[in-house]
Amino acid sequence: MMETGAGARTGQTLLATGFVADRPDEGTTFPSAGGNSADPKIQAVYWRCIVNLFASARYTNPEQRLALFSNAEPPVVDGVDIAATLARYGVEFHKVPLTARLAPGTTKSWGNVLYFHDIIDWLVKHEAADLRLALVDSDVLVTRPLAPLFNMLDEHPFGGYVVRQTEPDEVVNGLTVRDMDRLAREFGATGGQLALHYGGELFLTSIAGWLERRSLFDALMHDALSGTGIARSIITEEHIFSIAFHVLDGRVASANHLIKRIWTSPRYNSVAPGDERLMLWHLPAEKRYGLRDIYEGLRAKGFPETMDSATFRAMAMAFCGLPRKSPRKLLHDGMRQLAAKLGLYP
Repeated sequence: MMETGAGARTGQTLLATGFVADRPDEGTTFPSAGGNSADPKIQAVYWRCIVNLFASARYTNPEQRLALFSNAEPPVVDGVDIAATLARYGVEFHKVPLTARLAPGTTKSWGNVLYFHDIIDWLVKHEAADLRLALVDSDVLVTRPLAPLFNMLDEHPFGGYVVRQTEPDEVVNGLTVRDMDRLAREFGATGGQLALHYGGELFLTSIAGWLERRSLFDALMHDALSGTGIARSIITEEHIFSIAFHVLDGRVASANHLIKRIWTSPRYNSVAPGDERLMLWHLPAEKRYGLRDIYEGLRAKGFPETMDSATFRAMAMAFCGLPRKSPRKLLHDGMRQLAAKLGLYP
């Protein structure tokens, strides 16, 4: 896939995601994908999700500017040329190396998820200050027009998603919320409220907003990458978002009325009536199941460039089990989960 220049589609808002294809010596465990980030089968899980993300965004937002950032050219997966498929949906591709990588041995899981910093650095160099950016995880589906999301930046320079289920002493990839609160106060946070746990599935800002406060993010990133300083225990982007947003109290909009981390696994299910009406569905447990079924459904139709948004939403609801799983999905997923335990399903 050839890299396209910035501004390939008009508009001052950008929906983007990033994906890092690790080499064998770089891989760490990605628990929700069921394997190591350097395994081509696990990488294929993410490439399928990326197609779904951008297809859903195009169906529901025909004029929206879309972009993929990766350190690798999109491959052929399941006989499908991912680069050509993304081009059908008008997705810009920007090949950007990962420099924000933790030192080897720092963590066994999620070792490449600080890539957001490299993405924004690239955008700062190539985009106007008024660009509004929504950076989302690849296992997200867009089911509504995105204008209300970007409009939150009218009142706040940043926006994110608060994971409200997290308890103060619950460990989140090595840090508790109390740990993140303590670190935020070392960087200047005040007030009597405990820090909130902001997830990594959404980072909303403008280039101007980022430039105004980037020194804070740069300082946190420096400590994480060097393994020194106050914030040397940072591992994931959600640590950085939670700490920085606590320091920036009052400058961060909550997008919880638009997005939800929707768990659909047998062991933990957080689906609630009305989730299907949200703009953004983050479906981490569906990477190998419902999201793959959507990908296969689109593939069977030749990856159509347009689709009625209601038709797509109905497809997504059925395949991902919103607001409830059908008996057919329960059986299908159960068979695949058993096959996965036997090593027969990627």
